[in-house]
Amino acid sequence: MDAVTVRTDDVDQARAEVGRVFCPHRLTPQAGVHAVQLRMAAHRVGGVGVIDLDYGQAVRIQPPALESFYLVQVPQAGSTEVRHAGGTVTSTPEVASVLSPHDPSDMRWSEGSPHRIFYADRRSVDREIARLLGHPVDDPIRLDIGMAMTTPRAQAWARGVAFLADELAQPTDASLFDHPQVAARFEQGLIGQLLLAHRHSHSDLLAEPGHHANPGRLVRRACTLIADHHGEALTVGDVAEALRVSVRTLQDCFRRELRTTPTAYLRACRLDAAQRSLRAAEPGVSVTTIALRHGFVHLGRFATEYRSRFGESPSATLRR
Repeated sequence: MDAVTVRTDDVDQARAEVGRVFCPHRLTPQAGVHAVQLRMAAHRVGGVGVIDLDYGQAVRIQPPALESFYLVQVPQAGSTEVRHAGGTVTSTPEVASVLSPHDPSDMRWSEGSPHRIFYADRRSVDREIARLLGHPVDDPIRLDIGMAMTTPRAQAWARGVAFLADELAQPTDASLFDHPQVAARFEQGLIGQLLLAHRHSHSDLLAEPGHHANPGRLVRRACTLIADHHGEALTVGDVAEALRVSVRTLQDCFRRELRTTPTAYLRACRLDAAQRSLRAAEPGVSVTTIALRHGFVHLGRFATEYRSRFGESPSATLRR
């Protein structure tokens, strides 16, 4: 897990330090301003990261094409004017700006405009869109420049980013994401949710109805795969990829055959397995250890879902 923390008032040092985290760029304070109050905390694991960045002053930032990564930039206060890929957006806490790897940008951050920035590696995004569609794509994925942060899907995604930021800020060996399988699963989920929550060049393909010649057989194969591998770093995208169908097709077949979703089925399998492990646990084994073993990253959510399914808390089952 990579971590960088920087505090400086020097413009040249600010440009260099931010450039090391992102890419070389032009940084120009507003007229008459000769210093900034840069505060940056950057954390990354695998193909995703969260950067909290504040220049303190009004600045103009002009990066070239990012080439190898995407950025979702959410002001925590103030506003930012962003020009990118032929479009312009005024970014506020309600509207994020989204930069794709293919075009340069011109941004004007207002004074008092700290940003939380989500970083996603281009290869990770390509892999996730292939999982969602059931096949690789040849043309670049271009995300719309403005992302409304007030929709339920966007808010769910933002909660995931906040959880990622909190865990990445934990001391060494104290984060859930120190475990590579847990980190990989969460990375896929965050990128997949972003691709479903925000408009991009392949959104229409994702929205197409999923059809399959034999939905019952597909669902049976999926259930067998989930039952055999639910304890691994398995996502619905992985299941769809293994069965050579799109996530949308898999979802539609599950709804038609079982009146549920693949995500809910996978979660139920993990909850059932966690209950069996809690009942059979040796003295000294914790609820946290068992939850992580069965793929639950968010322990509070695990406890809530467990109680909903079994009518008691995980700790109550463990004490029996």
